[in-house]
Amino acid sequence: MFIDHHRKADRYPWLQWKVRLFLLGACLAIVGMSLALQWLVAVAMAILLAAFLIRLLPGGKGEDERQEPESGTMG
Repeated sequence: MFIDHHRKADRYPWLQWKVRLFLLGACLAIVGMSLALQWLVAVAMAILLAAFLIRLLPGGKGEDERQEPESGTMG
């Protein structure tokens, strides 16, 4: 329902950075919560926010592989 199957992963220039930042933020959040370090949880939230904001960069949503139908002749 929410997954766009027409995007190609190799045309997504920021995918690796989004995954890296998400993993780093998630790990820091878990460690910060387990040690009750509010500053570490805040840093983790900032990293997760940065990973989310990558989608605002050019190409951040990935390129669509669907092509417009050619106008002109039919057949």
